Amino acid sequence: MLRYLYSVAFSIPVHVSGYWGNSNLSSPIGGFANEIQTNRDKISSKIAPSLSNFLGRPEFILCLEPDKASHIKTIIDVSYLIKKAENIFQQPDSISPMIYENSLDKLLMELEEMKTRKSKEKIPVVKYIGKFEYLMFWETTFVSAAKWLARIAGFQDLEISVKIDILKSVWMLWARLDKLSETAEYQRGQKLKNNVYMWTEETCMDLKTVEIDLKWCTNYSTEQMLFYLAPDSDSSWKETIERLIELEPTNVELNFMLIQLCLQHASMRKQGKVLEATDRILQIQADNLHHYYTNILKMPRYSNRLEKLLKVNKLVESSVRLRRDRNQISKLFDVFSIDFSHPEMFELT
Repeated sequence: MLRYLYSVAFSIPVHVSGYWGNSNLSSPIGGFANEIQTNRDKISSKIAPSLSNFLGRPEFILCLEPDKASHIKTIIDVSYLIKKAENIFQQPDSISPMIYENSLDKLLMELEEMKTRKSKEKIPVVKYIGKFEYLMFWETTFVSAAKWLARIAGFQDLEISVKIDILKSVWMLWARLDKLSETAEYQRGQKLKNNVYMWTEETCMDLKTVEIDLKWCTNYSTEQMLFYLAPDSDSSWKETIERLIELEPTNVELNFMLIQLCLQHASMRKQGKVLEATDRILQIQADNLHHYYTNILKMPRYSNRLEKLLKVNKLVESSVRLRRDRNQISKLFDVFSIDFSHPEMFELT
């Protein structure tokens, strides 16, 4: 079991779309260069082993203490979030769906409305995140994702159970790209520094200074939990933001990126009616995007730009895949003292 977990943890960087890992490790030239560097004298050839190698324990269990494992969980009931989403999906008149076929002006207006933020000279920075802040973040994000899904043409025609299944599997994925794109927009306008990220609709956080309180959900200290909770802000987050700043997607393009990212993920995680529904909606949106490029932007050759936009989605997919793998490891070792009434909703948190 230990060998299996070790392979799972350290195979992650290799299989996430090629954005992590050192390609020279499998290259004869890279190996030869490495041998020259490390074996040129007696001193340099004696490389100190890493802490995990020295102790014979992989990185993700270095901090684990058996007496702190939480075999009995406190259950957090999130069924009220499902009820809120059902109410949103059952009131189509309050949220008019996006209709590409009938009026492009209507679509653009809806997209602008979704991206509207209160104009502020300075965005408030979150200094402390504890239980209350986490619960509020989950609620506002889940509800916002439900409202966004309800706007998509074709989504309102689905059965309520299918809508909820899709929402539960994609709401955090939607939040990741939505907040990174918003961060890119603010960094482009120099309203945010490079190391500051949007957290909620109106607040941001500096990952280097924010205080994280985890006493309510684990017996371990915040320092011990870094492997499981620390975001990959130094690689995929920054690269995603840099690409978004460079590409500066329009509202229509960003909306398509969100739809493609979320519905493709849902189709991979679910089968049956969910798969049929997502495939149908994705085809509709692909046709709408083609109309937008060719008839509105007068850009008949748009495949290169679309490829660049979808590469951003690949980065987000890689990041959340790493998050899901770490969550699975934390469950094996009972790292957290809480669980949820609908645990499938929190695989990517």
